[in-house]
Amino acid sequence: MSGLTASIGEHLAFQREGAAGRAGATAEDIRIARLTGFDPQDVMTIRTLCAARAILLVFRCPNLAARSLHGLLPAKTAVTSAKSGSSGAVMGANGLLMVSDYDIMGCWRQEGAGFRRIPITAMAQGAKYGAWSAEAREIVQALNRNLLTRIQHGAQDDWLDAEKNRGVKPDDGFLAFRLGVPEPLNGAAGLEGFYRLNGLDWPYLPNGRHRGR
Repeated sequence: MSGLTASIGEHLAFQREGAAGRAGATAEDIRIARLTGFDPQDVMTIRTLCAARAILLVFRCPNLAARSLHGLLPAKTAVTSAKSGSSGAVMGANGLLMVSDYDIMGCWRQEGAGFRRIPITAMAQGAKYGAWSAEAREIVQALNRNLLTRIQHGAQDDWLDAEKNRGVKPDDGFLAFRLGVPEPLNGAAGLEGFYRLNGLDWPYLPNGRHRGR
């Protein structure tokens, strides 16, 4: 049965690649999607926005199997605590099946020779929910107008609750879009190296936990 499930997933992913290509996604977008679990059309959407607005965005990757489900299932909501399994999908408390979402780690805008962080989080320090800044809200709204799997919540880096923030783990996968150029990053070590190379504040301790306030 697992082989059949895999073959169905591969068929659905191939269909998504075809649809993304017809929407304008490139062969490179498809290659990045295969490595990260993103939808290739969503890779195109994010890199295009980042290039046009001098933005650097970093995401934690969804489960690779999610690649076949973007556009078919709604994104996992912010209030759903269950984790997606090997299928790339999760069932919410209301019985609704959802696809693993894209978790923003951080967002920056290029200014001069460096990058200025744009916090995507409640303006009340440490709060998980609440109003975002106008700049953060506008960026996420612009993304969500075209993403198949829409952003559901704020950026992990910016949530300063050290106890509840999940931090980063050695086996996490990440995808950075530096001014429109996508770059997969392997694990917490790869992410930290990218942050330090680009002069970005690294908010995690050696054990992977968020340093908090």
